Amino acid sequence: MKPKDDPPRIVKPSRILLKVSGEGLGADGLPLHEASIDFILQQIVDVREVFSIQIALVVGGGNILRGAQQTMLGRTTGDFAGMVATIINGLALKDKLQSLGVTASLQSALPMDQLTDPILPDRALSSLHDGGVVVFVGGTGNPYVTTDSAAAIRAGQIDADLILKGTNVRGAFTADPAEGNAEFIPSISYRELFRRQLEIIDLSAAKIAQESGIPMVIFDLSKENALSNIVEGKKVGSYVYPESSDK
Repeated sequence: MKPKDDPPRIVKPSRILLKVSGEGLGADGLPLHEASIDFILQQIVDVREVFSIQIALVVGGGNILRGAQQTMLGRTTGDFAGMVATIINGLALKDKLQSLGVTASLQSALPMDQLTDPILPDRALSSLHDGGVVVFVGGTGNPYVTTDSAAAIRAGQIDADLILKGTNVRGAFTADPAEGNAEFIPSISYRELFRRQLEIIDLSAAKIAQESGIPMVIFDLSKENALSNIVEGKKVGSYVYPESSDK
């Protein structure tokens, strides 16, 4: 089935929720690769300065541990270990943002009082209004729930205009991109995504985003100027959107 032409994009969102995959923070066998982290964070700093938009982050933990994929621990314990991995990543991002002169706060769904604040949407909004970046970690605080779902929930809680899912591939495809017959999908509605059961994002997360009426861009965060191009309204990655009757 041929994808639809791109519908109009949000040209200049005022507040975005960026989901950063844990894998994007690692390289060369290191779970935390300084050059990779600096590349991502510099894009965030540049976009904030040039476009004056508010940015919150949700970070995954797959560079350290993916609870659903490890075999040594039970699923529940593994998922909690994965949540701890997101906190480690969040601490690294917060520290690096502060070294770049950006005020950053860390909010966790998994209680860790010495290191993070709890999830407090009102405080997050206050920090964003004051020019800070809020980093959400700990997933949803519950096992069996992905950080994609956490990103969709946090986007709704802070009333974000747009969810950006940064990955290591161009965007959404009809199948595994490694397969020769996989076709790139430039745009698709949430409704069509569900109908076709495309696993380009956790479908539970997509349902939350659909119900909140928040569109999403799935893109390769490792590409130069990817973030600024999206904020400018250029065609980058795959655009997933709620149809008017879905809102």
